[in-house]
Amino acid sequence: MYLQKLTLLNFKNYEEAELEFIPTVNCFVGNNGAGKTNLLDAIHYLSLCKSYFNPVDSQQIRYEHDFFMLQGVFEKAELNEVIFCGL
Repeated sequence: MYLQKLTLLNFKNYEEAELEFIPTVNCFVGNNGAGKTNLLDAIHYLSLCKSYFNPVDSQQIRYEHDFFMLQGVFEKAELNEVIFCGL
């Protein structure tokens, strides 16, 4: 099983983002404070319904917004599973 696609809306410092992954190796590269760790936390949140860093769900919402939404498309046994998580 692997994550094919990740969509974020109002999650931490991301207003909107859509990423596609390959089944082998994927790397996040960017300057300090660009949001690399927030992407990893989004994957963690989508997988376990909680942040790795902060137990308060409402603090995952982008500043001055009312909600966040995460969506992942996972490939499992050659079938696509779509998972949603939001607050």
